Amino acid sequence: MTEGRERTADTAAIKTYRYLRISMVGAVVLLGVSILIERSNVDCWQTSVSAYYYTPVGAIFVGMLMAIGLCLIVIKGSTGWEDATLNAAGMLAPIVAVVPTTDVGLCWSQSPGRLPVDDDGNLSAWVTANVDNNITALLIAGIAGLLVAALIASIVTNNVKAVAEVGDRATRLGLLAAMVFLLSGAVLFVVWDDFNTRAHGIAAVLMFLFLALAVGSNAWDRRSEPAPRTYFWSYASIAGAMVVAPAVMYPLGSSWRHMVLVLEATEISLFAIFWLVQTREHWGETV
Repeated sequence: MTEGRERTADTAAIKTYRYLRISMVGAVVLLGVSILIERSNVDCWQTSVSAYYYTPVGAIFVGMLMAIGLCLIVIKGSTGWEDATLNAAGMLAPIVAVVPTTDVGLCWSQSPGRLPVDDDGNLSAWVTANVDNNITALLIAGIAGLLVAALIASIVTNNVKAVAEVGDRATRLGLLAAMVFLLSGAVLFVVWDDFNTRAHGIAAVLMFLFLALAVGSNAWDRRSEPAPRTYFWSYASIAGAMVVAPAVMYPLGSSWRHMVLVLEATEISLFAIFWLVQTREHWGETV
């Protein structure tokens, strides 16, 4: 009876792991379809994926990033370093979602009823109010989540030092980094005057950087595996492309109006490809 329950639990865990991974790709597809629907109603593209926040795509854009962020935090990486980088990217995704870009663009099927940017180039009061509400909620929920996790770990292990002793070095550093990130974010939110106008871009760049590091960590872990080395070369190529793409495209920014749009789409597509390949690698197992 016990063995049967264990097999059932293992099967449920594997299926849950698969569904979670596949749902992340589904969220990216959802955003892509929403953007294409918006594009079918106009004869132009917005200057970036982020600028679609101000179009009818807005709700899907925010929802997708919130869902992806949650999944990146919840899912366990195959190594401690991958888990830490995925957690970091997952914590940054909601900031990208709720602190909008100041590059509003001009390509809308329906113009925003209230312009999100004032004549002086600053975000309008209603956008700032949204940011203040959402970031405050994220910080409070994040800090509360870490405290609850620490409490549960201490109760389950009957060890008040469980958080400091759990897992390997990378896991402990990841937890410490999460705490530092939340506390630093709270301080910056309060004292940094340009938070509302600069946080989106900085969070987006760092999010893609951590995603590239997650891919690279997988290549590094498989560098000495015996043949076939399919996964090593796949992960190394994708990580390299994620680093090379901005290095090639960024210098074209001033002369190519849609550089950011193409770069964001490229980075998202490359990580989605990695995620599919890794899902195939771990299809019959959980982490």
